[in-house]
Amino acid sequence: MPADFVLDTANQVVFSRAWGTLTDADLLDHQRRLKAHPEFKPCFNQLFDFESVSRADVTPDGMRVLARGNAFGKDARRAFVVISPLMFGMMRMFEILTSEDPDEFRVQFDNIASARKWLGIITENASAEPLAS
Repeated sequence: MPADFVLDTANQVVFSRAWGTLTDADLLDHQRRLKAHPEFKPCFNQLFDFESVSRADVTPDGMRVLARGNAFGKDARRAFVVISPLMFGMMRMFEILTSEDPDEFRVQFDNIASARKWLGIITENASAEPLAS
């Protein structure tokens, strides 16, 4: 399972992280588990860190399925941190398929600090890397 998350309910943020070889199935499983989590709320913001993805076996069809099952509400801010050109392209496709308001969704972050700043995560106890190995 190379994608997981931690909920920071106090700050209403989902910290997600992917690593290794990432597939459509991994992303869909991440989405399914998030939606089923009893403390998750669609109004939460999300910081999704893709920096440690070494290979992306993600398809356009997978992005469409993922977008149709979007767990987040229209006002949730979502920041995706990507460094791979392929993941950037796939996440931009996801952004286009899900985002009614482009000001609430950003893929262009290449580091955690800028994503945290855009999301307004300023508390010291909120960690953008709770899943780091």
